[in-house]
Amino acid sequence: MASEANVFPSHAFLIRSLENRWVSSSGGSSHCSGRRFIGYVIPVLLMLQWVFCCPETRPGSPRVTHLRRSLDSKNPYQYMPTEPGKSSDQIGYEQLCTRWNREEAEAVQRCKRTLQSDETTREAKVLALNELEYWAMRRGGYDAEVILIGMLKDPDKEVSGQAHISLKKTWAAHFNMWINNRVDRGRLLMSENKLEEAFEIFDKVAYENPLWGEGYHLRAKCWNAMKEVDKTIEDLQRALEFCPNNYLVMVELGITLMDRKKEYVQAANLFKRALDLCPFLPVEGFLRDLFKKVPSLKEDWEAEKKANEFSLTEPPARLLPHTWVERFEATERPNQAFLRVGAELEQWFAEVRRRKADAATQRKLWSVLVIKWDPDKWPKKLRSFTTQVHEALKARRERELAKAKPEAIEEWKDKDEEEFEEAQNEYDEEAVAFLKRLRAQRTSR
Repeated sequence: MASEANVFPSHAFLIRSLENRWVSSSGGSSHCSGRRFIGYVIPVLLMLQWVFCCPETRPGSPRVTHLRRSLDSKNPYQYMPTEPGKSSDQIGYEQLCTRWNREEAEAVQRCKRTLQSDETTREAKVLALNELEYWAMRRGGYDAEVILIGMLKDPDKEVSGQAHISLKKTWAAHFNMWINNRVDRGRLLMSENKLEEAFEIFDKVAYENPLWGEGYHLRAKCWNAMKEVDKTIEDLQRALEFCPNNYLVMVELGITLMDRKKEYVQAANLFKRALDLCPFLPVEGFLRDLFKKVPSLKEDWEAEKKANEFSLTEPPARLLPHTWVERFEATERPNQAFLRVGAELEQWFAEVRRRKADAATQRKLWSVLVIKWDPDKWPKKLRSFTTQVHEALKARRERELAKAKPEAIEEWKDKDEEEFEEAQNEYDEEAVAFLKRLRAQRTSR
């Protein structure tokens, strides 16, 4: 009777007492039959009593639904592949990625609304910036990075300074903790002037993570310390290729080109790009030196500043496609070029909101941008880049114009927020159970 006692431990003493009575009052011949009778009948009666007398176990009750879901979530067959060539690990990983991407999108949009609201306090904005920093570092989210760049021109110096600090942390950190440990070890060796050992670490990091721009940036610092100018410039250019908004690398590359290669025009362009993103960078001294050496650069600089002045009559020149289509990234790295344009657009969006332009003015500005970026007006090789910018502008135009109408302020609701509410109603408990099992397996190793 070990099985019945294990199933109903609280009634085990009752079963054994009944067995003892039956044995003592019956002969030896009826011992086996009585034992079998009690062993089968008593558990069945107790089970029926438990089912019909407990109200929260009746069919349709929340307790039964929860039990069924928990049992279903433990079903291993739900992760069995339904297509050839797929594994259960791949299916589970895709479900987790979908869930994490949804959580990231919800958090980023929530922070974005907090930063764009006129009624938000400074403390709430700083907390929103900290959360964006987390998502940009932990998940490598480009959306979070673009919003942080948009806050660099905020009139509140504390908010813009916090955005600057968050971006520096974002670009300097990898989402993998072990890679960060190796990078810290390499920085320590560089501070101790052990350049060869530090170079081995940074070279391996750049080789194993070819899409991480900071790996090339760190290796470029080693090349620079070892007086390898050409290799320093090459790695700095690679860092900008994979992290096109890193204005710190722009400044370092500009200084290297100006001092070592005497490439004054390229250095001036890099300084101007860095100042467009972060207006409080201390590069005015380098620009003055450039203007003394090449006076024509000052004239070009003043003309470009005048063309890019903010106006409610037309968008600035840096947002128009003729500024971008001739660049190498427009055809060879369209996603990176789109990220770069997105940072410029986000800063312009923030300035338009601060000027509190009416709906008619915004409609005119948005129409100019949408028409200029029409992909049908540009060669086929630019189709990927121009299409991304054009679609982003159209989606953003509808939302911004809806918020600009006075009569629709109370009725308007962000489309992303509606999608997030629907997603919350579709909360997947199976994915959560799988995540818990995955974490338990990793911690047990």
